Amino acid sequence: MYKIRSISCLIMLVLLIGACAPSAPAVTSTELNVYGFSEYIPEELIAGFEKETGVKINYETYATNEEMLAGLSNKPGRYDLILPSDYAVEQLINSNALLPLDLGKIPNYDKLDSAFLNPYFDPRGVGNRPGTKKEKFSLPYLWGTTGIMYDPTKVAKPITSWQDLWRPELAGHIVVLDDAREMMGVALLTLGYSKNETNPARLAEARDKLIELAPGIVAFDAESPEDYLLSGQAWVGVVYNGNAALAQRQNPDFVYVLPSEGAGIWFDNMAIPADAPHPDAAIAFMNYALEPQQAALIVQAYPYSTPNTAALEYLKENDPTTYEAYSSSLASNPPQDALLDAKLVKNLNPTAAQLYEEYWAAVKSSR
Repeated sequence: MYKIRSISCLIMLVLLIGACAPSAPAVTSTELNVYGFSEYIPEELIAGFEKETGVKINYETYATNEEMLAGLSNKPGRYDLILPSDYAVEQLINSNALLPLDLGKIPNYDKLDSAFLNPYFDPRGVGNRPGTKKEKFSLPYLWGTTGIMYDPTKVAKPITSWQDLWRPELAGHIVVLDDAREMMGVALLTLGYSKNETNPARLAEARDKLIELAPGIVAFDAESPEDYLLSGQAWVGVVYNGNAALAQRQNPDFVYVLPSEGAGIWFDNMAIPADAPHPDAAIAFMNYALEPQQAALIVQAYPYSTPNTAALEYLKENDPTTYEAYSSSLASNPPQDALLDAKLVKNLNPTAAQLYEEYWAAVKSSR
């Protein structure tokens, strides 16, 4: 069992990261329209914010960043707060689709590990990185890895790599994420290519590699893939680290693996669309969610990795069981050496991004 490590330096490398403010102002809006990943914001957090502020939260969900981006485009002026991942934040910033944040109205941002405040996809507003602009468009919510989970009572030979998914004995017992970027990335890595490849011929190779795997896939699920392992329908799955940690709460024998070719690594964030109808409520929710006790609720419900160091201190003092489970979990608290080879999903040119979606659709239709 290992204790929570200081991962600031490592995260700074991954993200290329080169005083207390006054209290947040009163909220005048009476509702907040949140658009986020499913199973990501605890009901207790929502209820607490509504009780404290009198603001009613309307929560709509999506499964992938691509679905979120499409939702923003199809329903302009609808959403106040979104939870985009790293590359989606960059895309939205480049499209002038996010509202700059006034950190003076979000005093609890100082509860975050400073390593997360100046990432490559939003290198603005915080820190002394050369060339940064004044605008800051996002604050971290959760981060994590994408790896493999398997049931060792059904899989005799340990799984160590993405390539192991193609082992014949696993066919018919695999669940994967319904996520074009992650799954095309898996295939690209097994072929020795970049996870963010743009060469059409190589992308076609990755598509064909996944089509080979498709007959053995029992489900495509980016929301609760762990359910298939817990029910026994699947023996192995491509999952996010939070799904893995939740599954291990019910079956501690499950094994989570950061594959040798490089696990996925991602950073999810809170941001406000430029056309948000209730930005004051969104700012208030950001500040509320960053309070140590509230951020601890997020970890208790959804044990991804947290950028909120104060939340971990709160758990250590007030919920040592959850703290110990978090600190000893490869899923929630991965070792530094495993993260050194972790692969980001990066923003691509529109042509390449469209190919990922088209080829992933072809994979799913081939099953």
